[in-house]
Amino acid sequence: MTQRHHGVDCHPGVDRAAEFIFSAAHAPAASMKHQLQALFGLSVAEKAGTPGAVARVDAMAARVSGTLDRERENGRFDPFAHDVKLLLLCHDVLRRRGTESAALASFVRETSDALRGMEPVPARLTGLAHLLDAMGEGPFTMSETSGWTDGDPLPSGTSLLLADSHTVRRLCNAIAAYTLFGSREMPGRHPDLLLTLPVLVLQKLREYDLILGSTLLRALSYLGADDSETFDFAARYLGCQQQDDGRFGFYARELAEGPILRTADQDLFLPVAVSALWALAEVSVPGLQVVERL
Repeated sequence: MTQRHHGVDCHPGVDRAAEFIFSAAHAPAASMKHQLQALFGLSVAEKAGTPGAVARVDAMAARVSGTLDRERENGRFDPFAHDVKLLLLCHDVLRRRGTESAALASFVRETSDALRGMEPVPARLTGLAHLLDAMGEGPFTMSETSGWTDGDPLPSGTSLLLADSHTVRRLCNAIAAYTLFGSREMPGRHPDLLLTLPVLVLQKLREYDLILGSTLLRALSYLGADDSETFDFAARYLGCQQQDDGRFGFYARELAEGPILRTADQDLFLPVAVSALWALAEVSVPGLQVVERL
């Protein structure tokens, strides 16, 4: 495990974000997707040791488990409408608390069986296999050609600075998947990433893409490249975007121009708060483990 430590004391910000996330996910407008996002974010806050986190996760886990089982009974649960890794991470949270959802448990078994049917697991699915393995569903036989990317060509060096947000997000996801959120070392050396990712962090934060900026911060942390002035500045900037009630971002123009005002807490502020909470927790807590190997 790469030990990560910085002078940025963001525990108060993480706890305030958790309070907002918990509140937003219990509003009538909160969908299944919102509840899953909240459960994961609150579980990260718990691992970061924030006050009141255990009670929040317990309550959120019970709510999510009940909602999942009701949707399954009514034939409305569609796992493919959600992010696969988010479902797996939430299943892990529920299982460890004794509130396992039959819907998620069935999906995890089907996903594990599907990967075994594809062994050796192709490169594009190695991140998923590593996550399932850490959750006790493995091991899986990996393809000899499996690298740390998802199997598709990704830009490197200065070309990465010109890449669109989707490509940058894919790169960050590949880093997170291969390192299992910082618990595994990246193979080889990647000087091009260490030079370009800090620039991209500042670029995305300047564009006020707080979710992608947070994701880039985490990717740098997983690479062990979190000891620079640029990294610390980006983390402080992100922390400064938090409002008094715990949400992140000042979106007056978006709220004035867009049609999402009624559900802004769930559709806009909730995912931003989860992403920012996760990044700030990774920055401030040495050796934070999002997934604890069974």
